[in-house]
Amino acid sequence: MDTTPSPAETPRRIDLTQQTDVQFWCRVFDLSMDELRDAVHHAGHQVEEVERYLRHKKQPPQ
Repeated sequence: MDTTPSPAETPRRIDLTQQTDVQFWCRVFDLSMDELRDAVHHAGHQVEEVERYLRHKKQPPQ
């Protein structure tokens, strides 16, 4: 059974004060809590911005 939330159920902001949000986004992005906090610190609380930051961070240097 797939327990992944639908896009309509997925929040568009990452709230680091809510433990359930932190756990959810750590699973989604496969990050530790510290890595998630670092990404939010650099990119802001919007999910799209954090995704963009993480994609850019994972790209090998050219």
